[in-house]
Amino acid sequence: MLILLLAGILTLIYGALIAFIALKKMRKQILSPNQAATIGFTGLIIMFSALFIPFRIPSAFYALLIGLVAMHLLTLKNEKFTSKEHTMRLVTSVIILVMAFVGIFIA
Repeated sequence: MLILLLAGILTLIYGALIAFIALKKMRKQILSPNQAATIGFTGLIIMFSALFIPFRIPSAFYALLIGLVAMHLLTLKNEKFTSKEHTMRLVTSVIILVMAFVGIFIA
């Protein structure tokens, strides 16, 4: 149960960070409003899935997976590729996915 709560909290924080960073990059004119909106929307999908992870709802894991994959594809497409930033995103995403998977399907 603890791993589900941790996964839910980390997912909620991570989704909020994605949405706010997209807004910040739009204000600095690094991203266009459309690009920032789509990346922000993936952040909202991730935050929405975080609400259902602690209740062991399998659909929440799949929504989280879709949101994270979409976020990675959009950031790779719309931003300059910096290996450090994308590596940190990937590591964080994998940690969250593993925690959610273990909590929902295995524990």
